[in-house]
This record gives sequence, structure tokens and C-alpha cells, in this order.
Amino acid sequence: MKYKNNYHTHTFRCGHAGEYKDEEYVLSAINNVLEVLGFSDHIMLPGIIEPTIRGDYSLLDDYIESINYLKDKYKDKIKIYLGFEAEALPKYYDYYKELLSSKKIEYLILGNHSYLDNNQLVIYFKNPDRIYEDLELYTNSLIDGMSTGLFKYVAHPDLFMKHLKFWDEHLIKAANRICDASLKYDIPLELNLACCFDRVPNIGIKEVFKYPYIEFWKIVESKGCKVIIGVDAHEPSRFDRVKEVVEYTLDALNLNLNIIDKIEISDEN
Repeated sequence: MKYKNNYHTHTFRCGHAGEYKDEEYVLSAINNVLEVLGFSDHIMLPGIIEPTIRGDYSLLDDYIESINYLKDKYKDKIKIYLGFEAEALPKYYDYYKELLSSKKIEYLILGNHSYLDNNQLVIYFKNPDRIYEDLELYTNSLIDGMSTGLFKYVAHPDLFMKHLKFWDEHLIKAANRICDASLKYDIPLELNLACCFDRVPNIGIKEVFKYPYIEFWKIVESKGCKVIIGVDAHEPSRFDRVKEVVEYTLDALNLNLNIIDKIEISDEN
């Protein structure tokens, strides 16, 4: 398939992407004939410090100013959108709404990495003694976020498979609940390529991905949920291989997914 729109792009500010300038992502996207580039760095949260995971809140204005500058500079070559990848955190929903309503950003994607515990963010699935408790919390939280209407799509809904090495009835139940919510709220699920770049050293050699995890996506296929592909770019060079990796990944999964290639984002200033 022709891959031309990416809405999942990070910057150096999150602390775990490369030290690349924002403009390098834009130039790489243009060189690889992308039509839309959406920046969605991990959202900066007031009162939260999470080095190597998300940028400090003090970086918010710099991020906004930089991407808006690039939007204007390259407006004749590529469409650039400004957004964030954000967790389903009810405490911050008003903050999310303010960012959107004030037009500081144009969109949010739902990437549910962490939950709040005593005002501290805790990463899901890090404690092996509470896997099922985290799975229930993750699923409930994800569905709550989907119900708000704040998010354009769900990033890596099968993220839990990054930490797990089994597939059982609890995971099947969670996958079905996520897919049913996707249909109920008409919100696409992202086929995330982050792990695919690292696990596709040679085209033609099929490997098992951590995620996208095929058993999860079989359920997505059976229910007909909308699916959007996301590069989850942490370095500009990802765009050099994206068409190759998309083709390989879809071939490896060998599923008839209901893939959409764009999301609707308002162009109003």
C-alpha cells in the first residue's frame, strides 16, 4: 500500500528519541514523499517530572513554536499538524481540552503508557506480581479515554504485549473489550510499527513481533475495527524505510484489516 500520512512522530524533548532537530523529521518526510506529518510528542504535564519519558512542562512553548514555524516554512511541500501522544488521565482532561480549544495544538492520540498513583505516574506492566491487575486497569483506562472524544485514535492498543510473553483468556477478554470500544466510539486502532523496524533486518524473513501482536490483530480483523498505521518515529531515518516496513508487516500479519490512511483534523487557527 502507499503510505503517505504519519501522525505519530516524536522529538528530542521526550528524552528517549535521538537528538535530532524537528526540521530533520520534516525534511525526511518530504524526501520520502509523505503528504502529512503529524508531530505527537509525549505530552508535557504540569506538575509531572518524568525524565527520559516525556519532556518537562517548561518545554511546551518551545515545542509549539518550533512546529508552528515549520508548518509555515514548509506549507507548500507538506502538511504538518501539531499534537501530542497522551495518556487517559482524568486529572488532566481539562488541560487536554484547554490545549485543543485554545488551538495551541490540533490533535491528541491516546497512548496509554502510565497511570497516576498518589500523583506519581507509574508505568503499566512493570511489576510481574500485578500483571492481571494492570491489564484490567489499562483496559478500563483506555476505554475511558476513548469515550471522551478527545483523541483521534488509540496508539499501540496492544502495548501490553511488549511486556508479556503469553496469550490467555484474560488477554483475549481485554482485546475484545478494546475492539468493542473502538467500534462503539468510532475511534481507530493504530498498527504501530515501532518494534517492526528493529525486527525486520531482512525483508522476506518473517519474525514474531512483540507488537503488533498477531493474536490481538486477528480480533481486530474479525470485528472490522478501523485501523491506522503509525510509524512512531523517534528518528528521521524511519521514514526512509517506512514503505518497506509497512509492506513487510502487513505481509507478515496476513490479515484483512480495515485500514484507513488519514484522520480528520481541523485546519482552523
